[in-house]
Amino acid sequence: MTKVVSIIALAFGLAACGGDDSDQTEETVAPEEGVATEQDIEAILDTENIPDVIATVNGEDINKDIYVANLEQQASQLAMQGFDLESEEGASYLQMVEDSLIQQIINERLIIQAANEEDIQVTDEEIDKEIEQLIGQMGMETEEQLQELLDEQGVTMEELRADVIDFIKRDKYIETNINVTSPSEEELQSAYDERVAMVDEETEVPDFEDYKDELEYNLVRDREQEQTVELLENLREDSEITIHI
Repeated sequence: MTKVVSIIALAFGLAACGGDDSDQTEETVAPEEGVATEQDIEAILDTENIPDVIATVNGEDINKDIYVANLEQQASQLAMQGFDLESEEGASYLQMVEDSLIQQIINERLIIQAANEEDIQVTDEEIDKEIEQLIGQMGMETEEQLQELLDEQGVTMEELRADVIDFIKRDKYIETNINVTSPSEEELQSAYDERVAMVDEETEVPDFEDYKDELEYNLVRDREQEQTVELLENLREDSEITIHI
């Protein structure tokens, strides 16, 4: 997977395959004087000494491009938020990011391998739809703008479409292999009561009927995440995984 495509991969939700699912704010602050530059980040991460193959999953090597691109991006976001990446706290946090990222990439590869074993197919129409959504998510208006970005990085549209196929296969495999049921009225009411009990008396909480759709969405999402984690655990048990970092 190419560097530019690995960055684009974030738009498709790499973390959905077993990363930290906690909510993260996207708001950043302006960098303060002394905040690490792009060159500083590369030096801090020591990307030159990362092996070309970061992991081998069931005999398939994963090269370092996607790992380095995502790691640099996350480190840059931390620096923009005021983290001192060279401090003890910053180094500890970066280590957690590194550990989480390699596991996410391995999980992604495991699911795509399983999808290929099940011969999951992807249509041209599905690819076109995903690329159209990607263009919007990246703040672009036309495919020509996306092509310009790819050209700058020496990546072809065919390479991008190949990666999009993998993302679609991943989603189809998960959807096929989990079985999430809609919560009952009693479960929704229980979730509502728990939410009400967690806030102070001065906080205004919407009525149950007004809040029900959001509660249902959150419960379904939690169940999907739980079953996806279980699915990945089963895949990992039956797989040979070697991490080279």
